[in-house]
Amino acid sequence: MEIHAKLLSVMEALISHHRELVALEQEKIKLVIDQDWHCLEEMVEKSRTVLKKIEDVEKQRVEIVETIEGNMVDTPLILSELSDKVPPDCKTDILQAGETLRSIMVELKNLNSRSEQLIVSSLEVVDFTLALLSGASSKGRTYSGDGEERAEGRENPSLVFDVKA
Repeated sequence: MEIHAKLLSVMEALISHHRELVALEQEKIKLVIDQDWHCLEEMVEKSRTVLKKIEDVEKQRVEIVETIEGNMVDTPLILSELSDKVPPDCKTDILQAGETLRSIMVELKNLNSRSEQLIVSSLEVVDFTLALLSGASSKGRTYSGDGEERAEGRENPSLVFDVKA
């Protein structure tokens, strides 16, 4: 197989794997919203598998690019520069594959930002709930058994009611 056709094939594989990753990220967002942590953990494992595939294919892409550029350049070529070194019949396909891959990566970045926001919000709810249960964040007026106001400085009054009282 010609080196330029290999490059295009590898880029198509990267596109396919990144699309698979987008689908997994969308599913993870749904699972975070539903608070289905067990399934989320399974989805994270599937994502790791896809990321490993992407890493392997990316190594192939780097090797092909190094072969095309002849290892004469200190910094890797950007796609538009690389496309100048391929035959005209492959140039359009390679540029189009690069643009497709770029747009998928932008979508992944947006999905990751959304996931991060949802997870942070979930953690804030958990922290708030724990603070309520432990009474760690409560301040304000409390009263003693005889109805007298206690000092405001009391650190951790319990928010749990004494059912015996």
